[in-house]
Amino acid sequence: MKSITKIIAALAAVLLLYGLVTVGVNAIFNRTAWLYREYSDKLDIERFSGISAEDATRVLSRMMYYSIGRADDLDITIEEDGVEVSFFNESELSHMRDVRRLAKTILWTGGISLIISIGVVCALLMLKKHDALRTFSKAYLIALCVAAVIIIALAVWVAVDFDGFWVTFHIVFLDLESSTFDPATSRMIRICPAELFADFTGRLGGYVAALTGAVGIACALHLHLIKKQNRLRK
Repeated sequence: MKSITKIIAALAAVLLLYGLVTVGVNAIFNRTAWLYREYSDKLDIERFSGISAEDATRVLSRMMYYSIGRADDLDITIEEDGVEVSFFNESELSHMRDVRRLAKTILWTGGISLIISIGVVCALLMLKKHDALRTFSKAYLIALCVAAVIIIALAVWVAVDFDGFWVTFHIVFLDLESSTFDPATSRMIRICPAELFADFTGRLGGYVAALTGAVGIACALHLHLIKKQNRLRK
């Protein structure tokens, strides 16, 4: 019975970590106010893409909302050479449908993971399973350390070889062939330079670090309190 409790606690810790990561993903996709400053002040997007910062912000905000199901379509137009044109071509729309399926799957599974993990922790608290809570706290801290190592390794990969990381990501999670576009003909690619993805990733990392780190601190304090209580009993 004790072994089963430990396994459940450890699984709940991993599920909680994954759920918190997806909360960070949802947060960054719902916050787009920073995009205009990025496009106008840092990237000077109009100079090399021919698309104004206002239009680029409007389009990418819609892309992000569409990806998580907050927008129903990508029927959006911009003015180009004095003519109003549809921003996306059919290939780009097909790619974004794939991105939407992936993003919604990640958020859906993350939400389920979060509910299950919180439910398990609440049950352990109600049943006063102190050993299981200690196991949960230890497992969460271990999972957090492993995740940090993986994230650091990925960050180094992105910094050293962004193109290699990008291709690998699309091979694993999307269809590479349908995700390859020519910047000369793809407006979507022109408003999504590597520098933008780097800043996007940094912001996402900040959200995730704050969420997962806060729980990590709580787990560490819980373990410290247990040790303190054990010393007092002795």
